[in-house]
Amino acid sequence: MPSFSVSFVSLCLILSSLVLAAAITIDEQCMHSIDSCDRCLNTHLDCAWCTDKTYQVRSRCLSRATLLRFNCSEENIYENLPKQEVLIERPLKDYETTDEQAVQVKPQLVFLKLVKGNTQRLKLSYRAARNNPLDLYVLMDLTWTMRDDKDTLEKLGAELTQTLHNLTDNYRLGFGSFADKPAMPMIMSQHRDNPCAAEREICEPTYGYRHHLQLTEDVKAFTAAVAGSKITGNLDNLEGGLDALMQVIVCPEEIGWKQQARKVVILVTDGFMHFAGDGILAGISQRNDRQCHLNADGEYTGSLIYDYPSLEEIYRELLRRKINVIFAVTEHVFGTYKELSGLMKEISNVEILSADSSNILQLIEKSYASFIKRTQFGDNSPDFIEMKYFTDCAGQFPSLRERSYCNNVKMGKEIEFYVNITLKDYPPDGKLNHKIRVEEASLSEYIDINVELQRPCPCEEEPQPDDEYGRFQCEDNGYLNCGMCFCDEGWTGTFCNCPTDPTNATTNEALLKTCRIPLDKLGKTLSEQVCSNHGECECGTCSCDPGYTGSFCECLECQDCDPERAECYCGQCVCKDGWNGTRCNCKVSTDECKGPTGEICSGRGSCECGACECQEPYLGVFCEIDAEKDNKLCLFYEPCVTCLIEKKQGMDGCKNETEVCSSAESPEGFTYVFVPELETDEKCLVRIVNKHGIQCDSYFVYRVVEHVNYLAIQAVNCEPTNYYAVFGFISLITLILGLTIIWLFWCCVRAKDAREYARFLDEQRNSVRHENPIYRDPIGRYQVPKALSLKHDENPFAS
Repeated sequence: MPSFSVSFVSLCLILSSLVLAAAITIDEQCMHSIDSCDRCLNTHLDCAWCTDKTYQVRSRCLSRATLLRFNCSEENIYENLPKQEVLIERPLKDYETTDEQAVQVKPQLVFLKLVKGNTQRLKLSYRAARNNPLDLYVLMDLTWTMRDDKDTLEKLGAELTQTLHNLTDNYRLGFGSFADKPAMPMIMSQHRDNPCAAEREICEPTYGYRHHLQLTEDVKAFTAAVAGSKITGNLDNLEGGLDALMQVIVCPEEIGWKQQARKVVILVTDGFMHFAGDGILAGISQRNDRQCHLNADGEYTGSLIYDYPSLEEIYRELLRRKINVIFAVTEHVFGTYKELSGLMKEISNVEILSADSSNILQLIEKSYASFIKRTQFGDNSPDFIEMKYFTDCAGQFPSLRERSYCNNVKMGKEIEFYVNITLKDYPPDGKLNHKIRVEEASLSEYIDINVELQRPCPCEEEPQPDDEYGRFQCEDNGYLNCGMCFCDEGWTGTFCNCPTDPTNATTNEALLKTCRIPLDKLGKTLSEQVCSNHGECECGTCSCDPGYTGSFCECLECQDCDPERAECYCGQCVCKDGWNGTRCNCKVSTDECKGPTGEICSGRGSCECGACECQEPYLGVFCEIDAEKDNKLCLFYEPCVTCLIEKKQGMDGCKNETEVCSSAESPEGFTYVFVPELETDEKCLVRIVNKHGIQCDSYFVYRVVEHVNYLAIQAVNCEPTNYYAVFGFISLITLILGLTIIWLFWCCVRAKDAREYARFLDEQRNSVRHENPIYRDPIGRYQVPKALSLKHDENPFAS
């Protein structure tokens, strides 16, 4: 028990020390911001400013607790007061028929009070709702080459119903078709009334876009609308799909989009698209106005008035109106649409359509699943408010990552996003209240954030220029107001102790500029910190805290520079000739990094403080090892090892041992030893042809100690094959194996015969003879006795 008490007391003392150290650190950061209340509160979130006139401590910028301890009255303390309050937080819920409003994002409304430089974290939760309403609009290319695709779609009524039921029970279908602008050179003027004349067929005149069916739950009406549409044609291989898509997007009432539904357009085509600027070919130069131009019959009336929209315009409208697009295209145009979809990947998908569109239902199901599995959030925050998103995507990552989207999200899985919100600066217009919306990219789900910016020091104290105590605190050269000195003419500085004539500075801010470190060579951009926040500005000159030096207190004093090896320059040890390293404790010489090849780090790295720093992917003391290719030192030692093995085996091939067994940096020969086994996995291979003409593999390892080369060689003596011995051994093995097989076969036959005989005897013993009781054997039998009896009853012939 006593030991526990001691431990507990020690722990409390340690925690108290840590808390005290943290408080001192904050106060040290605050205490230099004594020139203004605004600068004080901007220095640190925990800095507070005292406006009490009776306050007697020199620094009015300290932590709140310290100011109270120094007898600053609580009502005269201004401090940062960030605030976060959740106003509306309805729980997440799936779509229900009794309530058409699903909840997929929470909270829904939040209030934030932001302090400049401080970051607040907001937790956002998202879960895709089950059975969410789906509005699917089929936008189909009905030019001549798509005639069989139209017939296929017309026949898919029942299957389409089943496919959509697999996705959600709450769906609606709409249908529209497009071709191209009915003008030269998109069509031939002589075939204006029948653009299919070249195919010797009759079809409808070319039109830009036609809306056939408003979104409806009636699948039969959809099938009838597809059946009632007619094929048309155009001249070039480019279609007006973007014209049609823009009208589908910007005509919500005509199309019938539901606000809370997941809105999807599937654009079916086998051709490329016209983009903005192509309209000039037909004399149409007026920019697309992104307005709805459908008449009562659903015809697009602006086809010959407005140019095609740009992809950027389409993208912005899709984002703004929360509409997703599936490009169902044939294989020969898939690459182009893949690139197009990649430019707006969060709201689009592209799939390969079969030649007759028979797989369109599978494409709808696959693409819808991909939309459900992806979520992405964005916001409309102003430039002066920074928002960063972090998530682990419901456990997909081991820790939070900075990203605003997640892929492959399982249905019903709740995902948490953490939004860091930081006020970087105050708006130029001075407006303090703002509204930010964080919304899901493809759904009408969002969080509204009401933001209030805290303006520092809203002090409204009445000035008292004649107050004696206030003037005393300002060196009798000014008066105290809101805790700050307002100087008389001819004086400036934080405490009005600096005459303006010698400094040529008429305001305190101008004086403080001389104590701010320049951030560029011209000195036009200055640091926000006075004296680098490590000292005080006294009449235009920095008076640094202990441990700091420099004109702007920007340098730490050097602590461990050896004067024999380095000189101190702005807190850094600048090494003298012959030395390097962070503490100048490393010799510049690269001898320790020079391998036996004579190269420094084998040319694959740099020598840092007497050791090789290898480049990727090289390894080893001298960066000699490339795991995928070679080992430079293995190749270097190979001639020497080959020579030594040949010498050991009595071969005459090696005549220059002295030359090949010495390094480039030292003429001394290598030290070597032959061993029976090498106890390491990192071995070098050497392959030679021995005196018997046999290719033989041996291994060796190397070590370099103080520039001395050591080799351990495992030499394998590969002897020629003795064919007589091999033949005799094989013959003996064959004979023994044959006899063994014959003996085993004989044993098996004997065992089988014994089992059969035993079974026969057993059957004999257990057999039962059945006789007919009325049967009499027709054969009489008499046995002559061996001796005649003398008894009359036994022998009738006895006397």
